[in-house]
Amino acid sequence: MEHRFVIDVGDVPQHEGTWVFPVTPESCAEALRDTDPQPIGEEGRLEVEVTHVGSDFLVRGSVRVTLAVTCVRCLRRMAIAIDAPISMLYVAGPIVEAACSEEDEDDEPAPDEGPDVVQFHGNKLILDSYVRDTILLEVPMNPRCQVDCRLPEFPHGDS
Repeated sequence: MEHRFVIDVGDVPQHEGTWVFPVTPESCAEALRDTDPQPIGEEGRLEVEVTHVGSDFLVRGSVRVTLAVTCVRCLRRMAIAIDAPISMLYVAGPIVEAACSEEDEDDEPAPDEGPDVVQFHGNKLILDSYVRDTILLEVPMNPRCQVDCRLPEFPHGDS
């Protein structure tokens, strides 16, 4: 599969750079194959800012697409608009996990407000799988076409 959202680290300016990628219905359909949500309507957009953080790269932005999903109640297809934030830190080399002490085990976990950490090799930041996962996580688990959605009426057979 061809990667569609790739940033060459050599193209990142000294401080910060901006990239805009089209999210075509064809590329979105390929990324979401084997899932219920499918792209509809116009082409979506992936907009990101990339910032140097030492030898690492902070990628922040958003992805916007319109998808068709199945209403869990009436089973009709409906459109939903996805406008999801993206925040990830690409680190060169292995990701080092912070060591946990016994004192930390009893404490409540801190809310995850920072970026996801992704390892990259070479000179390419590949955003494809992260963008796909972000889109899928934004799809409601039980989508309904409207608040008062009703079950479909089936004809009653005379048995």
